[in-house]
Amino acid sequence: MSSPALSLLVEVFSQVRDPRGKRHPLPAVLSLVFLGLLARIREMAVLQRWAEAHWDELKEPLGFTREQRPHATTISRALAACSLADFSQAFLA
Repeated sequence: MSSPALSLLVEVFSQVRDPRGKRHPLPAVLSLVFLGLLARIREMAVLQRWAEAHWDELKEPLGFTREQRPHATTISRALAACSLADFSQAFLA
């Protein structure tokens, strides 16, 4: 996936309200999860390892601001804090 396509993906998920503290930007986390789902990754620990393996290509285009990729627990908590309605609306866009 090209950087412009990744940037567009982040833009779509920026519509989801972020009710948590911001260790990692929510649009970046949601974009990472979406890419993981496209790769048929359903477990957060596997997604964490996949992100680590591809971090150099993903970090900047997805808008992550920290050097370290998000931990599986961070990803799970971010998803749990999201409104399903907001996520669905952004996904349908």
